[in-house]
Amino acid sequence: MSVPWGEIAAIVTAILWAVSSTLFALSTRKLSPNVVNRIRLIGALVFIAMLHFLLFGDLFPKGATPYQWLILGLSAIIGLVIGDTFLLKSYMIIGPRISMLLMSLAPIVTTAIAWIFMSEHLSPWKVFAIIITISGVAWVVMEKKREKHIFKVTPRGILFGIGAMVGQAVGLVLSKEGMTGDYPALSATYIRTIWGVIAIWLVTFSIANTKITLKAVKDLKSMRFVVLATIFGPFLGIYLSLEAVKYAPIGIASTLMGLAPLFIIPISFFVFKERITPRAIVGTLIALVGASLLFLL
Repeated sequence: MSVPWGEIAAIVTAILWAVSSTLFALSTRKLSPNVVNRIRLIGALVFIAMLHFLLFGDLFPKGATPYQWLILGLSAIIGLVIGDTFLLKSYMIIGPRISMLLMSLAPIVTTAIAWIFMSEHLSPWKVFAIIITISGVAWVVMEKKREKHIFKVTPRGILFGIGAMVGQAVGLVLSKEGMTGDYPALSATYIRTIWGVIAIWLVTFSIANTKITLKAVKDLKSMRFVVLATIFGPFLGIYLSLEAVKYAPIGIASTLMGLAPLFIIPISFFVFKERITPRAIVGTLIALVGASLLFLL
């Protein structure tokens, strides 16, 4: 029996995203989401370039066709630039709980897109397993908290959350299309990050926001969180997410990566001293049962 590398990569991605989202939340206490996104993409580009050189001996990705460059570029702009900026903004407005609920809907969007445009069909039982997984995630993140919160559920915040979810879903589908012909996931990640840096910094220069970003770099405490979050998220997380969609059906990969809010539970307990309720435990078990069915059915 072959090792289900795509599914394993998806679960590891979920863990990395849970860690990076916590670190990004800490960094955005003092820095704006736009500034964080600019800095993290540059950091990710440096880390990916070093790993690409170590593994392939090249400082620049090779072998991709113009079509792959275009598709991966669109994936970067939609997913890394627009989608991730929306996600950081939604964290600030409606908080991580509702934001992660909206992000848990991404598998539905990715599966629908894959069915329509990529002829990637899932059996009814696998669709049922996806529904169970999403239900477990929703059960956890929709729980009402007793303690007071600074976040407010507003139409603007919900729109940012939906935009982030759609950006992630479309970005994953385009990424899989961009890796046709067995193109290496790391090289594809490199190309996406190059596009992302170019796009976000062109916008930065056009609106004369460079000084604000450079000033933020001097905040060493916040930058520590940004650097660590970049390693776990845009670097390792995005690379493994492309490995996941390359070797597993995109609906399954997206669902397993959607387990990130469940992995946030123990992190929140130790970092933020948040009380873990019985409902959170039950929701976690439901989601894990659904994820297990994706392997077995």
